Amino acid sequence: MNDQLDCRRFRDLKSHLKEKYGEAVHRIPINAGFGCPHRDAQTGLGGCIYCDSTGSGFSVDRSLSIRQQIEKRSKELRERGIGKFIAYFQAGSNTYESPEKLEEIYRSALVDGVVALDVSTRPDLVQDEVLALLDTFSKETDVILELGLQSVNNSTLRRINRGHSLSDFIDAVIRARKYKLEIVAHVITNLPWDSIEDVIECAKILSSLRVDGVKMHSLYVVKDSVLGQSCDVGFLSSMTLDDFILRTVEFLDHLDPEIVIHRLVSDPPRERVIFGNWGLPKIDILNEIQKKLVSENRYQGRKCL
Repeated sequence: MNDQLDCRRFRDLKSHLKEKYGEAVHRIPINAGFGCPHRDAQTGLGGCIYCDSTGSGFSVDRSLSIRQQIEKRSKELRERGIGKFIAYFQAGSNTYESPEKLEEIYRSALVDGVVALDVSTRPDLVQDEVLALLDTFSKETDVILELGLQSVNNSTLRRINRGHSLSDFIDAVIRARKYKLEIVAHVITNLPWDSIEDVIECAKILSSLRVDGVKMHSLYVVKDSVLGQSCDVGFLSSMTLDDFILRTVEFLDHLDPEIVIHRLVSDPPRERVIFGNWGLPKIDILNEIQKKLVSENRYQGRKCL
């Protein structure tokens, strides 16, 4: 293990971006008004059980155009000395439109200072023509494709009503690999229907697929969601903080050390959360993860074959 990894214990996004672009880079979330086929009233299946009406747990003033959203936030960041940005299409399924409309939407985000387009979507919503479109933008800027996996256990995927399988995710990654795209997988490490073996298997599969990044989430419950309306929060909270920390560390242990960690812990929307992060600030949980990594001399890729 090299000295840098020994110090950081995992390959964090902030350091990766500074190394790649030569300075700090900030991601600007964008709400382009995308819906989700999984939530459509006529054709959808009700959406994921943890998903609220915003599609991502955050809200942006939709009266602002995409360009205005970026310019408003980038102005604030420039005042702090940050001049490079990632245009992050976050809310909803951000490939849920015709390729012609998608091209128009994505191009509107290419303003001064934007060094990458970051498109978050479902693995069953990246047809070949969408991937080819994203590839055309890679000639002008970096392009990141974020795909929600959440679990590699198909029984869990059905339980949380994801509407896709593990094989759908694998197929999407293999097809996306044909293009010049950075692929980031989303996973939830404290799903109570998963075992710790499922979490370890997830790290192994993502390593085998050689994804570029992973965004790890801690499951939280918001009011405007199926979980929030009907779930037994006591059952969800039976997954303790210690359990979550252990799963996170085991995941890192088995993950390829070249994969960039975009996030370790979710940041629930405080005004709508029913259950999340065991009532603790995100920084406290991050500190506990770091303590376990250091005290047990564990680090990303320690058990990666």
